[in-house]
Amino acid sequence: MSERFEIAFLGTGSPLPNPDRCGAGNVVVAGDTHVLVDCGWGAARRILPSGIRPSVIDTALFTHMHTDHMTDFPDFLFLRWTAGAQTPLRVFGPEGTAEMVEGFLLALRRDIGFRIAHHGDKLHPDGIRVEVTEIPATPEPHAFLDLTGLRCESFEVDHFPVVPAFGYRFSFDGRVAVLSGDTSLCDSLAAAARGADLLVCEAMNLPMMEQRIAGLNAAGMTRESGLLSDVPSYHIATDQIAALAHDAGVGEIVLTHIIPPITNDPGQVAAFGAGMSDVYAGPIRVARDTERVAVVKRPS
Repeated sequence: MSERFEIAFLGTGSPLPNPDRCGAGNVVVAGDTHVLVDCGWGAARRILPSGIRPSVIDTALFTHMHTDHMTDFPDFLFLRWTAGAQTPLRVFGPEGTAEMVEGFLLALRRDIGFRIAHHGDKLHPDGIRVEVTEIPATPEPHAFLDLTGLRCESFEVDHFPVVPAFGYRFSFDGRVAVLSGDTSLCDSLAAAARGADLLVCEAMNLPMMEQRIAGLNAAGMTRESGLLSDVPSYHIATDQIAALAHDAGVGEIVLTHIIPPITNDPGQVAAFGAGMSDVYAGPIRVARDTERVAVVKRPS
């Protein structure tokens, strides 16, 4: 029997407000190993409802330094600590990760002191510590960590002007899952996705986005429409994802970081992925917060 290998989706939204979707966050579960990938607004509060104890997460990865991928990190640190963590959290990410973590810990310094003064040795002093390693940016997958058979590789993606920005490729028990991070269509993502059993890809439905921009313009909200008009330049469209997955021989697509916001209404979900199955024949799903998706070996 194959070992458990799945992705738990903590947050499947974007910076745009959405009552059904928190900011970006995932947990890669491989056997007994749990790796947090990003932790945007609200994502930490989805860990327990996803069936995961925060204290079992000893490793966290970040794709880039956008707020919707990192602002719940302080909440995660405290959830993990108070849930009984006794070892430092190891954090990996692109240049800027150390500065981010240092800033959060500085902001939390007084609170950490208050908790220790109140609870004493009920909270292990190492459980709130963080050890950061910044990973070099490379276009091809770069192996940086092996966790009991879970091979973790990073690769740079095109989210300009956010430089560097990463995607991650995970290999475990003969299966491969790729998490795109935030990116436009780029060769490095296509190469990393080649032969993957599961591609977890950020997704923008361009016709929906254009409709949203036109509505704002019609309402005289030109500043807001102008901001949204900037968004398509550094995100990947659903039709591009379908073509990439087809060419790369991907086994299954899961869409996340949904732009523009949609609810979990089946009609909206179907409309968001409309047309993709005309290009890509494999399974396609739109992820929901707290959903867990198994990485299944693709047909040979």
